[in-house]
Amino acid sequence: MPKFEYKWISPVSFSCEGLSKILREVLDELGYVFKRDQVEKYYDKVYVVVPLFRLAYAFRFIVEEPSKFTVDLYDTQPTHSSVMPYMEIDSVTDENLNDIQSMLKLVVEKLPRKPWTFTKGQRLMHGALMPEFRKSKKAWERIGVKTK
Repeated sequence: MPKFEYKWISPVSFSCEGLSKILREVLDELGYVFKRDQVEKYYDKVYVVVPLFRLAYAFRFIVEEPSKFTVDLYDTQPTHSSVMPYMEIDSVTDENLNDIQSMLKLVVEKLPRKPWTFTKGQRLMHGALMPEFRKSKKAWERIGVKTK
């Protein structure tokens, strides 16, 4: 029977450097077997009406046990003066969903505020009506983390 896989992606309100330290602590605390890697992620930035492809340095965590999945943390630059951090998990399946949920719940507990809660300064810097602010909370709810 084929398994259903999807990619989970969410904007987060913390820099990827700080979040990578917390994620490493959480993976160690949970006893997950993982290794770290350095990769570059492609993303697009729209300038007027032309999409420009950009590269972002990504902190990659390749979790091998208790189940296999990959977590990427990277910063995009949607405007010339702002940085939008993202957390991305490739290949979320029924087999690894519980392990991913327990990891994300512990990450949320260790952060000083919820990763889907952006400060007023961040909202003004990115543009107060940017859809990423709503997408973030919905993404965390979709993966099974309570946002209320």
